[in-house]
Amino acid sequence: MSTRLKVKILFHFNFIIFLLLFLPAPSLVTSRNISPPVFPPTTFPPEENNHRIQVMTPSGFKLLLEGRAFQPGEILLVQLEGIESIEQAWINGSGQKFYFFRKNSSPEIKGYAFLGLDGELEPGEKSFELVIQKGDKSWEVTKFNLYLEGREYRKRKLKVASKYVEPPEEMRERIEREAEIMRVIFSMVTPDWLGDGPFIRPHSGPITAYFGDQRLYNNQRLSFHSGVDLAASRGDEVVAANSGQVALASDFYFSGKIVILDHGLGLFTTYHHLDRLTVRRGQRVKKGETIGLAGSSGLSTGPHLHWSARIGQSRIDPLSLLGLSFPEKD
Repeated sequence: MSTRLKVKILFHFNFIIFLLLFLPAPSLVTSRNISPPVFPPTTFPPEENNHRIQVMTPSGFKLLLEGRAFQPGEILLVQLEGIESIEQAWINGSGQKFYFFRKNSSPEIKGYAFLGLDGELEPGEKSFELVIQKGDKSWEVTKFNLYLEGREYRKRKLKVASKYVEPPEEMRERIEREAEIMRVIFSMVTPDWLGDGPFIRPHSGPITAYFGDQRLYNNQRLSFHSGVDLAASRGDEVVAANSGQVALASDFYFSGKIVILDHGLGLFTTYHHLDRLTVRRGQRVKKGETIGLAGSSGLSTGPHLHWSARIGQSRIDPLSLLGLSFPEKD
């Protein structure tokens, strides 16, 4: 057996072990046939200067959705009232499940979930459904529609080293492996809220590139910019935008030295192109704690911080996290 084949077999074995260790446990909902009542959908168009909508289910549960805007690339903070009589609940939409968790320390027990609208969703009417299992084990499904307004993105041309536009053949296996690791991480759903109140900016530098910028590298490769770039000097401290657990602290081909924080319920923030990492995988960090030093590692044209956010596979503008009333830690 050739050395190259042995290496490939070892890689695939190790990667299977990684998947078994880190993939989320199956949902509590089994594959048995469930026929909950389904109610006709209601469409909620956005109202001017109003970024909150309310959905009432036939059984009287109240769903409140709040966001900076109803557009692609936004996060919606979702609250469900009356959850003390609910066994479990989630929202289906955009090919994903967005789970609720129970918040007991508030004056009124509520459920919270985070709904991510991917940055490349087409504007227009989108269908969602709220799935509830009640305390008596019966099920209820309430359908509702959201109307997403269009969003325009800038176009930019950038000059970078050719190895990042056409990676060398020997680097392609590494790039594929790193992309798969990211997909596995973003598929995990920690069933608790690990954050603590509102999000903060991880660095005070001005914004030099925005979420959704259409980037043409060396007039060859077009890329969707999935975060914001904050101007920074090499060695500047980068802090956690909220409390959470380090899901990844590594050095990737495109991202350079990178930290991914898991804030729970499928919500992650990522910090790219760092000069140095100051945390390790599995470590719990508090909001405002230093997680690394700014730099220019990986695909970068100079020292800065690339900050991005994910809810599952949905790429969201991290700036949409700021200003929302995320729950305090219990």
